[in-house]
Amino acid sequence: MDGGLILGLLGAAGTIVAIVSAIVVSHRYTSDKIQKGDDALHERINRVRDEYVRRVDLDSHMVRIETNVKELREEGREGTREINRRLDQVLTTLQPRPASRGRS
Repeated sequence: MDGGLILGLLGAAGTIVAIVSAIVVSHRYTSDKIQKGDDALHERINRVRDEYVRRVDLDSHMVRIETNVKELREEGREGTREINRRLDQVLTTLQPRPASRGRS
């Protein structure tokens, strides 16, 4: 084999090694970048899961609150009716009775 051919083969092999190395480095860089993005996404998902309530739990609490508000509203109406009834009784007892006219 002649020296030029060996140098050519070594050059081609070096070029192939350089290209493969560049591909490996690029793949590792891309893989690391994807992994960092995935880690950030998982962190965000975990934070959302920890900070927010489930819709089913929220719905049951809201139904309970609405029921309590309706009960309080009805109790308030009943209390107002009772107060009005008592005030009517007081007013009827305090009203002056008309004097009888013409009969002596």
